Amino acid sequence: MRGVIADAVLAMISSIIISLCVAAWCVDMVVGLHLINIDTWLANGRDPWTVSHHEALGVGWINATQTYAPLLAPVEDVDGPPMWAVNAMSPMDQYERSARVATLGAGWPMIQVVRVWVTTRNDELFPPSADFDVSGACLEMGKNRVWEEPLRFVFVPLAVAIDAVPWLALVYVALRLYRKRGERKAAIRAALTKSPTKESPPAAAP
Repeated sequence: MRGVIADAVLAMISSIIISLCVAAWCVDMVVGLHLINIDTWLANGRDPWTVSHHEALGVGWINATQTYAPLLAPVEDVDGPPMWAVNAMSPMDQYERSARVATLGAGWPMIQVVRVWVTTRNDELFPPSADFDVSGACLEMGKNRVWEEPLRFVFVPLAVAIDAVPWLALVYVALRLYRKRGERKAAIRAALTKSPTKESPPAAAP
């Protein structure tokens, strides 16, 4: 029973590490990058943001710029950025007018970790205005700035668990097979040690 528990714990830790490595690989490679849309999003139903949305394999990029004054009355807005980006940027009413917020999410099959950049200064080039974020070059700029100060990462616990499930199963099965193989070898070795040895025949008389 101890071996089962130990294998389960080791598999759990290993699966989380592997899923994070997969997320890092997706950001490093950026396979299949394409523009989803550039549209206006009403945050909280009344704050207009221009949002540029790009996606690649295991990567999401949301670049948002607040350029307009809030609406006088709230309006229901159906379309908006993915929830991982909204949660990472929230609360939206914390930002000043003309704020620019960019999020780089990574994880497969779900976004599990999000890097966030915020600026309100016109003399800062990054993140750029969402209106001009068409080619995907801004994502490449963000990829090169992941570890620049100030660091702000947001984890999505449910996505972390879901991304780890397939790796958890694979690692756990591999550990159990490896342990059973070792136990089988140990049992054979013990059986050979306990078996009586045959006496050597007496030497022939001259």
